[in-house]
Amino acid sequence: MTGQRRSEVSGLRWSDLDMGQREWLIPADRAKNGIPHTVPLSDAVRATLATVPRVAGQNLLFSTTGNTSVSGFSKAKERLDALMQAEPTGALQPWAFHDLRRTAASGMARLGANLPVIEKVLNHVSGSFSGVAGVYNRHDFAGEKRTALEAWSRFALDLVEGRSSNIVLLRAERHAELPRS
Repeated sequence: MTGQRRSEVSGLRWSDLDMGQREWLIPADRAKNGIPHTVPLSDAVRATLATVPRVAGQNLLFSTTGNTSVSGFSKAKERLDALMQAEPTGALQPWAFHDLRRTAASGMARLGANLPVIEKVLNHVSGSFSGVAGVYNRHDFAGEKRTALEAWSRFALDLVEGRSSNIVLLRAERHAELPRS
C-alpha cells in the first residue's frame, strides 16, 4: 500500500517511523537513488503497522534474527504461486514482487493522481523531474502524495474486502483541497 521497493519495506525500522506525523522516512543510505524519501502513511498502513509486535532492543520491524531484515522472498513467492495456482480462477500469469509497485503506480494514476505525484511517491528522479524541471521544481508534493496513497489504500482495501461502491476518485478530493481565490 506504500508503493515502495521491497528492500526498503523489508528494511523498515521503528526509528524511521513518525506515527505522530503519519510518515516514514527512508534514509538516503537505504533508498535506491540515495535520496532521503518521506512516505506518507495512510490510515490502512498505520493500522497494519499497529499489529506488528515490537521486540525489545530490536529496531527492525521485519526480522527473524533481530539483526538483519527478512529475506527468503523467492521461497515465499514460490509458496504464494502454488497457492494461487490451486485457486479455481485459472492459470497464474508470471509476475514479480516489483509488479506490486507497478500496480500501485498504475492504480494511483487510475484514481486520478498526476504523473509527477506518482513519481514522487515512488521516489523517482527521472521522468517529470529530469533535466531543467528537476533543477527548478523543488516542491515536495507531500500533500499530494498523502492524498494519492490514502486513495490507493482505500481502493486496495475495498478490493480485498469485496467492497467497490465507496471508492472516491482523487480528482474530487484534490479539488476539494484547493484554496479558493
